Amino acid sequence: MSELALYPVGLFFVLSSAHFSRSRIDSRAAARFTCYGTALLGTALLVLAPPTVRAVQGTGVPVLAVLVIVLGDGLRDGAAAAMRLLVPALRAADAASTAGADTAAEPAAGTAAAEPAAEPVRREVRGGLALLAGVLGLRLALITAAAPGLAGEDLTVGPELSARLALAGYTAVGMLHTAMCLTVLLRELARRARAAGPGRLGTGLRLLAGGLVAGLLWNAWSMDDVLRAAVTGSQDGPEDLLCAVLGGLCAALIAAGLGSTLWPAATGAVRGWLRAHRRYRALTPLWRDLHTVLPEIALDPARRLPLPPRDPRFALYRRIIEIHDARLILRQHLDPRTAQWLDRATRRFPPPSDHAAATAEAASLAAALELAAAGTLPGPAAAPETTAPATATAPATTTTTTTTDTMDGEADHLAHLARVYATCPAVAEVRTRARAERARATTALP
Repeated sequence: MSELALYPVGLFFVLSSAHFSRSRIDSRAAARFTCYGTALLGTALLVLAPPTVRAVQGTGVPVLAVLVIVLGDGLRDGAAAAMRLLVPALRAADAASTAGADTAAEPAAGTAAAEPAAEPVRREVRGGLALLAGVLGLRLALITAAAPGLAGEDLTVGPELSARLALAGYTAVGMLHTAMCLTVLLRELARRARAAGPGRLGTGLRLLAGGLVAGLLWNAWSMDDVLRAAVTGSQDGPEDLLCAVLGGLCAALIAAGLGSTLWPAATGAVRGWLRAHRRYRALTPLWRDLHTVLPEIALDPARRLPLPPRDPRFALYRRIIEIHDARLILRQHLDPRTAQWLDRATRRFPPPSDHAAATAEAASLAAALELAAAGTLPGPAAAPETTAPATATAPATTTTTTTTDTMDGEADHLAHLARVYATCPAVAEVRTRARAERARATTALP
């Protein structure tokens, strides 16, 4: 099982590259080089995993397994170069933001300053690519001169000193190139972490720097292969267990560093999803009764209530619109006797002071729904048995009035209305009285 440890580490880096390929980082060059580096490193680990090398070796073509190891080493060199090129990309992003600030203050001066600042960055990128080409060419020449074979999982060469030194040089060149690239990036991250100070960004940069330190230790383990190649003419071909442990530590620290900045946004999105879903469900009692009597308000007739919405925020927005449409339709069914019924009901079941307006509106909706269910319009108001307070009648005749300007505020307002509609005893009594009046009117019809 330990031989399979490199696969999850490699998959982590490959999946990270997929994230960075769709990243909205302001510096597209930084996102691009990060994507290249993680993709190449993840692929290299998958290629150099012992089961992969053994599977290729099982084809019966020994040179093919050696080529797979050389390919994995080349991919790792490319990953190191991409991480090295991330440094000038970050500096270019800094120069662009500074030039943008200068342009806002003085357009001519800002544009003139941006060009000289970008030229050293371009030279550094070209130099890094040239260095990578030189390293790949030198390593290819050395491995060709060594002409290794594969004994089990170890690369082996003949007893000649030149062959042993060529194999040792092949490993040493790759190790030194990777160490140099990671050191350059580590210095840049350490500088930015110091500038960021305490906080989420500084913590994330320090964790990323820790991941690079683990990567340097991982790379330094190659010194064992250099010494073995020079002395015995053999070295490990695929990655071993210690490499998997160091690689896992490197991946864990990088994941923690990225998570320090990515998780807050992700958790915020999850909290927003849960909040929208909770508000959506809170509107269910009111919406269900409105939809039963007025099915035409449904903007999505195929929608089934028990199924949770895939996009609760959009579903919440749609539900708010549907409730508002129902309230507009019910205006013609408002019963003028509702104020009298509510006055008697609130004397029997006095609502809390902060529920008075919602109670009046919920009672108006309940009474209007009973008339709408019967398909009749309200008749003239009967002589009032008591004089209802103004606070109980005003909201009942203005069901479309709101005091909120945002969707979240309107959702909270309607959720409060729905709770009062479903649980308030005064509203239930008004509903019962309206239902009795509707039944009386129905039986009185010829």
